[in-house]
Amino acid sequence: MKRDKRRKGAGSGLLHNMSGAPQAQIQHKSPHRRVCGAGVIFALENIDADPEKLLRSVERQASNLSTDKRSWLLRHVAGQAALTEAEVERDLRERINAHALTLPLPPAALVTDRAENGDERCTDLLSIITVLAKSSGHVYLRDKEPNLAQIRPGRRVILLFPGGRADTESRSARILRV
Repeated sequence: MKRDKRRKGAGSGLLHNMSGAPQAQIQHKSPHRRVCGAGVIFALENIDADPEKLLRSVERQASNLSTDKRSWLLRHVAGQAALTEAEVERDLRERINAHALTLPLPPAALVTDRAENGDERCTDLLSIITVLAKSSGHVYLRDKEPNLAQIRPGRRVILLFPGGRADTESRSARILRV
């Protein structure tokens, strides 16, 4: 095998076993498409994943903020002591568990990290946090205990649903309206 002499510098260069340098590059794209249809993308981007900050962000988005007596914001405005880290995590877990029951998702769903054309993106912060906390590498389980360590910026989960494409599209539309 010879080194490519056209490449100068400290790099290792290209290796080839012919007298001439390679002239062609071969690329392959798989024609594989998911069988189950479109998915819904849940991605946490550009936000601090600290439980206290997540809880505050969720509470800011909540429409029932004024009726939530345990709200961090209301406690802060009323001059009460701030929540401890354990209380913040407990409140966030409770909010995630309650929201998981309201989502139009099956008790279990397949998870992937590969998006395809036609996948819709969820923009509701609480729904994103809920799905991330209740998903592992390959499955979403509605009834599992939320894992707050799974809520981190840059993590992306695409939920796949059984059924045809029309059923998936109607489900994703309901999720996006939540």
